[in-house]
Amino acid sequence: MIKMIDVLEQNLVQNFIHSLSAQTEHLDELIEGILKASDRDVADAINDFLNINNASDLAQALDIQQERIEAIQSGLAMKKENIADTAKIVALCLALETNALDQVEIADSLEDYPI
Repeated sequence: MIKMIDVLEQNLVQNFIHSLSAQTEHLDELIEGILKASDRDVADAINDFLNINNASDLAQALDIQQERIEAIQSGLAMKKENIADTAKIVALCLALETNALDQVEIADSLEDYPI
């Protein structure tokens, strides 16, 4: 199984982890990293991730239409008009693969909401 942290440059992964804890926006850097990475490797990592997790549930959680998830899974629209949706999936992959969510501080007022 190929992981997203193996596909993207190590510097990008480290910056992603830092951006979660520093509350900064690194979307452009993430998209650039996706565009620079091998199409096949990104597609394989996304498909492995979606096969392990329920793609429909992820689509709903990430606010991605089911048709777009299917287009991304097929590899046909992974980097074109669906780059923002691809970036959402890649960000979730990175967050889970690096355990970055464990480092994110959640405000007390949000503790009753499921995450």
